[in-house]
Amino acid sequence: MKSTLNNYTKNTLTISYSIYAVLFSLGLNPSAKGTIYLKELIEFIILNNLYDYSYKQILELFITAKHYETKNIKNNIKNSLYRINFSKAKKNFEHYLNLEFDSYYLSPSKFINIIALKYRD
Repeated sequence: MKSTLNNYTKNTLTISYSIYAVLFSLGLNPSAKGTIYLKELIEFIILNNLYDYSYKQILELFITAKHYETKNIKNNIKNSLYRINFSKAKKNFEHYLNLEFDSYYLSPSKFINIIALKYRD
């Protein structure tokens, strides 16, 4: 039986699984709502080619498209990043992102940009 997925869907699924794997490897909690929002937001940036937009603009577009509440998303993303497993992050940051780990990268805007740029190609 031939697959009903087209190339766009296959690429989206590949990106989705890949982003989850990277987020978990970097020490984010897989069951945290903020991690899920991070993954969705990064996918949104990649699929809509929003690399040149600010975090605030991207968040507004994302919230409008997904019909989420602004306060919940911002708080959940921040909490997810602040509760990162530091030992796991230090161990895997350079391997996945080619950057030496620094807590400076754990702000939502910087973290999302770094991950999204990894998938730009």
